[in-house]
Amino acid sequence: MKTLVIVSHPEMANSLVQNFLKASAMPFQDEVTWHDLATIQQLDVAAEQALLRDHERIIFQFPLYWYAAPASLKTWLDTVLTGEFAFSGRMPLQGKSLGVVVSTGIAGKHFQAGGSEQATLSEILRPYELVARKLGMTYLPPFAIHQFSYLTETARQLLLVDYQRYLTQTTFNFEQKVAWFEQQLRQRQSAATDSEQQQQQLALLADQLTEQGELLTDLGWQVQLIRQEEGEG
Repeated sequence: MKTLVIVSHPEMANSLVQNFLKASAMPFQDEVTWHDLATIQQLDVAAEQALLRDHERIIFQFPLYWYAAPASLKTWLDTVLTGEFAFSGRMPLQGKSLGVVVSTGIAGKHFQAGGSEQATLSEILRPYELVARKLGMTYLPPFAIHQFSYLTETARQLLLVDYQRYLTQTTFNFEQKVAWFEQQLRQRQSAATDSEQQQQQLALLADQLTEQGELLTDLGWQVQLIRQEEGEG
């Protein structure tokens, strides 16, 4: 699966979170295309549409500014997703998936029911879900990053892994999650030279795989007990 990450940020060079995410995507260069709108002087509509055709998963990635994305993403949407391209004929984006990676400067608790923002992120990002439905795409659960600069090193490592999964994991059920961890471990273990950061990530993957495996075993036992109880009833 090929993923296109469309990044909308007016100050990419100064963004800690965007540069962290870009570095996190680097090991997957064969699968992930990083497309920074700030580097484009003038949109080549045909080229942008070709990129969309060539990828199975499309990600809109941006910081939340006044409950919306920066202007460059709106301009891109208005310019590239023309009616002739998106709706006529065979609908080229139908069957693909659309995800949103959004960063905020305040804690996630403020976007919960009863929080200070008086709206959840799902509600704020609803227009992108509507775009996905209009284009016949599958809308993925949004990937939110809150107050990146305050995250601990462990939290950042966990974020790195979760972000990589969001970009590359085919489906998001539990079995696919475990399978993704196994695949990454095999790939990392086959590498002859790993940096210290890669070694830390490998250890983190191993720990998470162990946790997921134990959880999967527990769930299996619970399902078996429920079935036995239902059979006895």
